[in-house]
Amino acid sequence: MEKHFNSAKIFYYEFIRKPEKPAQDAILLQIRDTSQRLESAYSRFENESNEDLLDSIIYEIQSLKALYRYLLKLAREKGIECTGVSVFSGEVI
Repeated sequence: MEKHFNSAKIFYYEFIRKPEKPAQDAILLQIRDTSQRLESAYSRFENESNEDLLDSIIYEIQSLKALYRYLLKLAREKGIECTGVSVFSGEVI
């Protein structure tokens, strides 16, 4: 009986409930979030007319670009593939 239970447990954890990769998932989520925030900042930049707010948005964009580059570098170092996540082709890098 115990043999069947162990086989069922192995099957469940290896095939049904695939092993989680929390560190990789967290990095990919951060990359996607930063990408979306960059797109939002660029959109606000295009639609803003107040000079003071434009300066603020420019600093935000520069900050997000630096964070994005850092996250991509971290993902590369850990061997995480980030296809389909990058924004604005090569501009950020």
